[in-house]
Parts: sequence; structure tokens; C-alpha cells
Amino acid sequence: MAATTLGGILAASVVAGIWPVTGTATTWFPVLAVPPALGLPSLLPPLRLTPLGETTWAFWAADTAGAVVMLAVAVVQLRHVTSRRPQPGPGRAFSRGLWTTVLAVVGGNLVRSVFLSVVTHAGLGTYAGAVVGGAVVSALTGALIGVVVGLAAAVAAATGSRRPARTRA
Repeated sequence: MAATTLGGILAASVVAGIWPVTGTATTWFPVLAVPPALGLPSLLPPLRLTPLGETTWAFWAADTAGAVVMLAVAVVQLRHVTSRRPQPGPGRAFSRGLWTTVLAVVGGNLVRSVFLSVVTHAGLGTYAGAVVGGAVVSALTGALIGVVVGLAAAVAAATGSRRPARTRA
């Protein structure tokens, strides 16, 4: 179930890095352009091989660092919860996938918010607003993506094989 959750988060990050997909989605749903228009990071840290268009390598590095932090937060969270209950049922797998995605997206976008604040020479109030606003937008984005990731984890938990309980002889 942990691999399904981590794979879902990674897939979402890769899809966010494919401009024909995200550009078309932004054209059809202009509300997706609101966070960047407000100076906040885009909804999900994208994982791509090269900078997008005329952007700099520094922005690409910040996006990549955000995606790496996002995946690292997910790994740490999944290790923590898996150590306590390695074989969750579908309901617990869904909530685990949802919560892990929310935490991971917030962690990844925090890196990007700090980078954007430094690059724009933001004052303390603007920096605090960007971090708080970025955390709120990231939590909402993580919840939306987390529903899909959680559903995949629940299906994996429901269809996966369960180990029989150990008995003492």
C-alpha cells in the first residue's frame, strides 16, 4: 500500500511537469492559474527534466527540490505509519494515502514558497503571507490529489494479499 501511495504522488508530480497537460488544464480551468498569479507556487511541485520555456535553471532547481522534498516527506510519513500497522484495511489505506499526500504537497511547496520569497526580495510580511497562503493552497491541492491517491491505496489494500497472522506454537 505504501508503494501505491508513493507511486501516486510521484505520478502526479511527473504529470504536473508535462506542460501540454498542465497548460491545457489551465486553459480549460483558469482557476488553476490563480495561485501563481498571487505569487504562490503552482499547485504541485512539478518534476521535469529541463526548465520550462524561458524560465531559469534556478526555478527548475527549486521545483525539483520541492518535488524531492515532497517525496521524502511521503517516504518518512509512510515509514512511520507502516511500522505501526503494516497491513491496513481499505479504509485505513485510503486515509493514510490522503493524509500522506497532504503532508507531502505542503512540504514540497514550502521549499518553493521560500525560494519565490527570496527571489522576489519579499519583506517579512509578504514572506509570511506567502508561506501561510502557500500552505493553505497546498493543503487543498494535496487533499484533492490525495483522494485519488487514497482510492488507489484502498483498492491496493482490498485486492492485495494478506499475510496470515503468526501463531505461537
